Amino acid sequence: MTEREKRVQWFQEARFGMFLHWGLYAIPGRGEWYMSGARMPAEEYERYMREFTAKAYDPRDWARRAKRAGMRYVVLTAKHHDGF
Repeated sequence: MTEREKRVQWFQEARFGMFLHWGLYAIPGRGEWYMSGARMPAEEYERYMREFTAKAYDPRDWARRAKRAGMRYVVLTAKHHDGF
């Protein structure tokens, strides 16, 4: 079995995990392609920067909660699409 096949097998067996999307698109809760899909001008989209803070950023708590729920992995999509 190749290394890639081993990784794919692990991922398939892990089954339950969490993807955390950390960017402006998380504020309207519409996904990382929100600005593009909505054909939203950058000036309008940038208003979310006023709301986007790291105030509730607590990755240790997120990891504890994920583990308690039985999750085997977490993926953080930092710097994804809009640069955060």
